[in-house]
Amino acid sequence: MDNSPFLASISGLLLVVVYIGSLGSNDMNVFGSVSDDADNAAEQPVQQTRSNNGTTGAAKDVFDTHAFNAGGSAQNLFILIPNEGHHGPGEEDEARYLNQPFVPETVTISPGTNVVWFNGDVGHEHNIAISSDGSGSPSPLYQTGEFSEFDARNYTFSEMGDFSYADTVEYENGFVMRGNITVTDDDTSQQGTTGSNPQTIGLLMVPTEDLAQHTQELQSRDLVIDSTHNFSDLREGDEQTLVVWKAPENSDTSTIIADLAEVSQQFPYS
Repeated sequence: MDNSPFLASISGLLLVVVYIGSLGSNDMNVFGSVSDDADNAAEQPVQQTRSNNGTTGAAKDVFDTHAFNAGGSAQNLFILIPNEGHHGPGEEDEARYLNQPFVPETVTISPGTNVVWFNGDVGHEHNIAISSDGSGSPSPLYQTGEFSEFDARNYTFSEMGDFSYADTVEYENGFVMRGNITVTDDDTSQQGTTGSNPQTIGLLMVPTEDLAQHTQELQSRDLVIDSTHNFSDLREGDEQTLVVWKAPENSDTSTIIADLAEVSQQFPYS
């Protein structure tokens, strides 16, 4: 008896099963849709990778744009002077963690907002000079005076307008740390934040590997974590995290500064 037709049928059936199975296995890795149009197929990726960088809300916006809109309800805005932020991009050996001398560099606030510069730059003093003409002139509107690591200085912006600020301390290769502040009565809600707009908001940079520990410590001091963004630093590519935090209503700024100092002293930056 000739079994050739029977064997051919079995072989064909097996090929169909294998083909269908291979289609099913490929679908498990497809996160986005694929167009049926052959002309568009080349323009759309078959697979879209899922983000796994802990990104939420305002923290990513600050990292990407270097800017933050504090909105009309913010009474206190903490700007971070990040560790090694005094190094310039033109240096032969890149020493910065991120390409912002202040985090954020540019802010929009309402009249009466108290801006606090918190010094997270280990081993370095800073003196912030504020100018009202946007030129960073040698005759500033106000100077904070030099303050050391884990300390802070502040200035309340009562009048509307555009202001620039700069660190007067000289660093390598003449690099100058600069930032800008716009004071407006346009009551815009806070950029990227969640929930109700807090009266006090600020940023920190922490090592990602210890993020859970440090956020827990911040929360134990009644600071609420608004958002986070993980990034690879410019020094050695290690992962760091920007944290946007909020403080409860009527929180005392001196207590917040002391709390930030206690948490920051545990960071391994040097």
